[in-house]
Amino acid sequence: MKEILIISLLGIVVLALDVLKMRKLVLPISAAGLLGLIACCVLDWNHNETPFAQYGGMLTFDNMALAFTAVFAFIGLFWLLLAGDTYTANTSKRTDIFALVLFSMCGAVVLSAYTNLVMLFLGVEILSIPVYVLAASNRKNVLSNESGFKYFFLGSLASAVLLFGISLTYGAVGSFELTAIQEHISGGYYSPMILIGTALMLVGFSFKISVAPFHMWAPDVYQGAPTPVTAYMATVVKGAAFAGMFKLFGTALLPLPAAFTTALAVMCGITLIASNLTAVVQSNTKRMLAFSSISHAGFMLGFILVASTTSPKYLIYYTLTYSLASLIAFFVIQHVAAIQNEDDSTDAFKGLVKRSPVMAISMTVALLSMAGIPPLSGFLAKYYVISNMVNHGYMALVIIMILTSAVGAFYYLRVISAIFTPIENAGRIMTSDGMRRTFIVLSLLIVVLFFAASLLELL
Repeated sequence: MKEILIISLLGIVVLALDVLKMRKLVLPISAAGLLGLIACCVLDWNHNETPFAQYGGMLTFDNMALAFTAVFAFIGLFWLLLAGDTYTANTSKRTDIFALVLFSMCGAVVLSAYTNLVMLFLGVEILSIPVYVLAASNRKNVLSNESGFKYFFLGSLASAVLLFGISLTYGAVGSFELTAIQEHISGGYYSPMILIGTALMLVGFSFKISVAPFHMWAPDVYQGAPTPVTAYMATVVKGAAFAGMFKLFGTALLPLPAAFTTALAVMCGITLIASNLTAVVQSNTKRMLAFSSISHAGFMLGFILVASTTSPKYLIYYTLTYSLASLIAFFVIQHVAAIQNEDDSTDAFKGLVKRSPVMAISMTVALLSMAGIPPLSGFLAKYYVISNMVNHGYMALVIIMILTSAVGAFYYLRVISAIFTPIENAGRIMTSDGMRRTFIVLSLLIVVLFFAASLLELL
């Protein structure tokens, strides 16, 4: 319970600081609050707290929920540190943006801990509604306005589909509780109403995690939204949606009918092929990373496919490693584009190694990690997916994952090649000491997590 209270009150405190004209305290207090949230997750480990159990207990902070919450807080902490240079300390825009992000993270916590379909829907909406505003937060930019409108319209449609699926499931089971749903279908019998409800919930989640064929909104929204917002969407928002999906399709709805496992496998394969082949032809790095994000969603969908016998700790590890790399990549793009008159094409990165060595090395580490190159944590993240898929006999998907990873390495290396391409009269890109230190820490974490992955067996 402390976890949801901390993140909720933190957003309110940030708004209060704006009213009191104490905006310079927003970043340190937000960072301290997220560190406190991580500490609470550590202290509550193995306690399995169910707040207000006498009133139905629609949340349970078990180890899975605490681990996801700690990861989201950790990612959010680095997002705040990197975004601190983007939004000026003495303006209301910083407090507005930070408050919306913190309120959205409340939804991420709920999606990690829900045990009731009503709370699932509330978590999705709490997560999404602030992001609709964030996507359109650059009011003077037409692309940002378009991004916010598209995300709001399609996100609302997906939420409606999800709610319809929840309603049909309730009609068949007579309860919103995950345990009641599991008991109802424990024999493997899905009534027609539950089949339709499950299908609709799958469609709703597929939009949220941006997997094919429900992924076409992502490139436009990611490209048009302000880059810090895109970084948040690609990390916390995507990770929270997968946490909620894993809890639903990996526990309550097991055993899934063969038709659904087949559908998940087909969606996974199409997502990997379509996203990587489309990313190859992109010249805009931000849009390329949007398709890269869709590709990683395809990998993460593999965990949902084998959730019946796979621990969520591997999905948590993938979420963490991918998010750290994404934070580096998107914020480097933002700084490069700001110097290049908002040009975020691949050519804009030429000579970056001379213009800003720290950003160049950090971007290289991030892209290589996304490509799955050892000894970077992204390699182990993909290894965990592929090894679990092999154990379940999905060899065709394994081959697709390996081949599309090779395709992904091609377009990542194209950006890296531009970074190390010398150009004449390359001016320096100035960044704050805090920004450089944050990039260095994130890069080191990507390496450290590779060697620390053995600690997952202790969870």
